[in-house]
Amino acid sequence: MSLLIIALMSVKKTFAGEAGGVLLRPPGAVAEDEFLARCNRCQKCVQVCPTRVILPASIKYGIVKMNTPYVSFKRSYCNSCLKCSEECPTGALRPVTKETLNIGLAVIVEKDCVAWDFTGCTVCVDKCPLKAIELDGSKRPVVIGDKCNGCGICEVACPAPSLRSHIRGKGIIVRNRAEEKISGGSVE
Repeated sequence: MSLLIIALMSVKKTFAGEAGGVLLRPPGAVAEDEFLARCNRCQKCVQVCPTRVILPASIKYGIVKMNTPYVSFKRSYCNSCLKCSEECPTGALRPVTKETLNIGLAVIVEKDCVAWDFTGCTVCVDKCPLKAIELDGSKRPVVIGDKCNGCGICEVACPAPSLRSHIRGKGIIVRNRAEEKISGGSVE
């Protein structure tokens, strides 16, 4: 491989990022291209978030996305306070209401979800404040997309990694709805 090709691949990786995928954006985020153009990386939404789910993107997401806010449900969930969209000075986050809040879509990770192997786990169903997760005929969770606002309570509450030693991830995760249109729904 020529040095030029190696250099171009390195530049592409730096600008595009290694992490790939579509980031979950805070409540009220405009379409991704417009979001990247409008967001001035001021971090006001990060600072005002009481549950600390809004974080600045690192360099692994690429230079273009670096320091833009994204949502992570590793430690907490969105409590729908909507302070982030109220605080945004650029219009990258537009004001929303609790009824129009739409961060993403919860998706069942079948290989990690305890209820897909054994019946009995209903944590995500029980915790969902919008009743957007129901049990199917085999007592496995199913997300009702029209009801889900992507708040992340289900992801935070999922006990899958603590119940099974070979599981690395949660049995339910919240993804960007645009990413779900590309991949087609549940994760196997």
